[in-house]
Amino acid sequence: MHPVSLSALTILPCSPLEQIDAALEAGFDGVSLRIFPVMETDVDVMANLKLQKTIKRRLEASGLQVFDVEVVRVTRKTIVNELLPALEFAGALGARRLAVTSGTNQEYTPDDEPVIWRRLEELCVAGDQYGVGVMLEFIPYRGISSFGQALRVVQAIGHPGLGVTLDALHFYRSGGTGNEIRRADPALLACAQLCDAPATAPVDLPREARYGRLFPGEGELPLRDFVSSLPDGLPICVEVPAQDHGGLSIVERAKTAMQSAQQLLQQMA
Repeated sequence: MHPVSLSALTILPCSPLEQIDAALEAGFDGVSLRIFPVMETDVDVMANLKLQKTIKRRLEASGLQVFDVEVVRVTRKTIVNELLPALEFAGALGARRLAVTSGTNQEYTPDDEPVIWRRLEELCVAGDQYGVGVMLEFIPYRGISSFGQALRVVQAIGHPGLGVTLDALHFYRSGGTGNEIRRADPALLACAQLCDAPATAPVDLPREARYGRLFPGEGELPLRDFVSSLPDGLPICVEVPAQDHGGLSIVERAKTAMQSAQQLLQQMA
């Protein structure tokens, strides 16, 4: 069985409290919370101590798990000590992972790599203090752009708390195949993120990733092969950011996300 988590991106813009309530109503096992603002509409959780306390109480009442908190872009300029309050908060919530990505191609050059790897290792060591692992997501238009590259980084750093995030869209847009996942050491995988998309990639990959994803089963990605390649028990997050969800409310989007994921997983049972 794969525990299934509701990604914040599926239902943003909304508050973390609305996300928790929607995930509970939709039947998710957990949530992936955005605590660092990325978009203008994001709530800055780390700047609001009262909100942090309310989130903790709401989670405890809900019984939901926190799979991960997001998201940090690791570059040579990353100062790990500045992230300690977020790691402490994540640990207090029982979060299993902190989600990170690499910087742009300009921020991740061969010369930058040794320093960035040290920053990642420092982040993993810092996370150990709070029981929070780190999961590295590769993105085709970023410095770490493929599953193979992400595995190389994780293996080179060698910290047991560091694993790779397998986002279905990024995986297939970067040319991945299910057999690559099957050949990988399961211990190096942190989670899978489910969404769907047309088989043919658009010119503007960043826009598709941020605003143009489909619910599982609505597109043409080989998701059955993707899911069948995953190790048993690997956590799954449903991450379907879209500019147009057809007028669905937050709760309706959460329910559609869960139903579409369940349908896919049941087909593989």
